[in-house]
Amino acid sequence: MMEDPALRWDLGPVRRRHTIRRVAAVVVAVLVVAVAAWLLRPGSDTGPVTLAEPAGHHGEAGFPIGFPHTELGAASAAAATLEAAWTLDETQATAAAQLYAAPEQQEAARAGAVGATRGWRRTLGLPEEGSLPAGAAMRSSTIGIRWQERAEDQILVSVLVQVTATKGDSGPLYSSPYAMNLLMTWHPTLRGGDWVNTPDTRPVAAPPAAAPGTPQFTAAGWRPIAHTGPAE
Repeated sequence: MMEDPALRWDLGPVRRRHTIRRVAAVVVAVLVVAVAAWLLRPGSDTGPVTLAEPAGHHGEAGFPIGFPHTELGAASAAAATLEAAWTLDETQATAAAQLYAAPEQQEAARAGAVGATRGWRRTLGLPEEGSLPAGAAMRSSTIGIRWQERAEDQILVSVLVQVTATKGDSGPLYSSPYAMNLLMTWHPTLRGGDWVNTPDTRPVAAPPAAAPGTPQFTAAGWRPIAHTGPAE
């Protein structure tokens, strides 16, 4: 496995700022790693976070749903959203984007998912549509989290993921961290009450991406994820 600086900065479907803002609102955007600092709210813990368990899972893909009506629940839903939606599989991306979007945003979420998935493929030099070469894949795993209450039942969550990607069985495996903000809003009637990603009318820069255990990770205010199950 190799850390690839070019992948770290360029692995994304588009560069246009207005497109980034639109797609980020529906959770399938190109990831912009920002360099501005965002202070943790006073009194926030900096220890490891055990993400909240969902109440259930949806569909054949087993997307986690039904997160607790708490700040940790919002953070956990945001992590699940990115892990499910960032993929080279257009069908999975669109299903996840629609599932985790607010009902009135689902059509936009679907359109954004299609464009983003094709952009990831294009950046990797893969076919934008249709079947992928054997072994080609991309995976996002949450490695850091932080959050801040924006308003009642509205939490701004910063998610740090490790994105790994390969063009096929014979190619190298690239791995790099990325950071993104998601505005999560509690929807009291959806799935009996759940968190959804909603457009942010007051967007702020995401904290800098950094590897866990480094001074940069701590300085950015990231909290590492506590893994309670067996290592993969």
